[in-house]
Formats: sequence, C-alpha cells, structure tokens
Amino acid sequence: MTHRYFLSFDFRVALMLTVGLAVVLVAACGGETDEAAPITARTAVPTVTVFSISPEEAEVRLQLRNLFTRQEGIEITAIRQAADTGNPGFIAPIVDLAAAGFANEERAAIADALTRLTGQKFDPTSFNLHEDAYRWLGQHPEIEPVSGYAAWKGDLYSVIDRRFIDFFYEGVPASVPISGAVWGGVGVDGIPPLDNPEFTASDGATYLELDEPVFGVSINGDARAYPLRILAWHELSNDVVGGKPVALVY
Repeated sequence: MTHRYFLSFDFRVALMLTVGLAVVLVAACGGETDEAAPITARTAVPTVTVFSISPEEAEVRLQLRNLFTRQEGIEITAIRQAADTGNPGFIAPIVDLAAAGFANEERAAIADALTRLTGQKFDPTSFNLHEDAYRWLGQHPEIEPVSGYAAWKGDLYSVIDRRFIDFFYEGVPASVPISGAVWGGVGVDGIPPLDNPEFTASDGATYLELDEPVFGVSINGDARAYPLRILAWHELSNDVVGGKPVALVY
C-alpha cells in the first residue's frame, strides 16, 4: 500500500516563526557584539605564514595579504602590483574582491588588473563586474590560483562570519575549484535545513493550490511530496523515506 504525505502547514508556520525570531535576535545582538568584542588580527588582516617556503612564494603570500587589508591605500597599490606580475594566479583573489562593492577608485583598479591579466576588457562601471569576471574564470579551469589562496579566502570571508575559516584553509580537500565558491548572502548555518519534517495526508494539504509545484519521492511504497514553497525557505531537507535516508536539495 502506498502512503502519500505532505508537509504540514502548521509545522511550516512554526519553523518560519522560529527562523524569523532567530534572525531578529541575531540582528539585535549583532550590533552589541561588534562594539564589545575586539576584532582580532586574523579577522582584520589575513595571517600569512612564510616559514619553510621559498622567498618567491613568501613574496606571493605577502602580495595576497596586501590585496585584503584595512590599511588605506595599500589595497589599491597591491591590486596594481598583482597585475604587474603578470601572474594569472592572482586572477581568482581579484575576482573575489570584485564582489566586495568597493568605491570607484578600487573598482577601477580591479577592472584594470583583470583586463591586464586575462586579456579581456572589463568595465569598472559595470554593475556586473564581478559576475562577468567570475564567469570568465569559470571558463578557464586551467588557471591555478597562487599558493595560499584558500587560506586567504577564508580570511576574506571571516569578516562576514569568523566560522568561514573552517571551510577555507590551506590544503582543504575540494572536488571543485575553491575559486568557484562564492558567498551566498548569509553566515554559516544561515539557512537551516528541514530535518525530519512532519507530514500530513494528501487530503490534509489544503494550504496548497492545485497548480503548486511539489517535489515527489517514492521509495519502497512510501511516497512523500515536498512543496516548493516550503523547500524554498530551507533549500535542503533531510528525511527518511521507505527506510532510506534521503537528502533533497533545492
């Protein structure tokens, strides 16, 4: 016998209220934390380890550190100097910087550096500067970032959430290029998964319109429907269907 279930509307509302309350609490506490908690050197300026490496590699890592610094004037100079090296390995970190929404002078330096290193013209006034550069880099997987890039990226994103350094570090195992990872707009665990959700029978899903899309899974006679409107809030559901663990990603 096949059993069909739909996510409960009440359960969805409870989750939405819980997430909303969490966001309010984080927002309310965030300002106080920023004022009270000291900013570590690792958060403000990436830590660069130069032990047991060649002078050439040490220079590259110093250049990387200068690409992301809070000291006025150094960053623009570093971007121009990175372009002067002609090393395509600097393209990836400069593409990351293009997403940071800098002022006009910095955007001009970024666009010029990308133009010189890639041979393709990039417009500093374009709203899609980062998107265009990111797309170009994705089309050239043969370009390897300079040594120390993964740790540098962790330091860059640690300004958003300090826990990002746990995902980007030197030697991190990755099946896709680290340069392809971009910030999704939230901190770590900012989008909570829907774990083992509650369900209702198909005739109880009265909150759904007849033409609303759902994702269907059927295993060993156990059928489940995951409405798009619910998954859109979580992007991931971990469940057990027909005795099998299932991860549904949207």
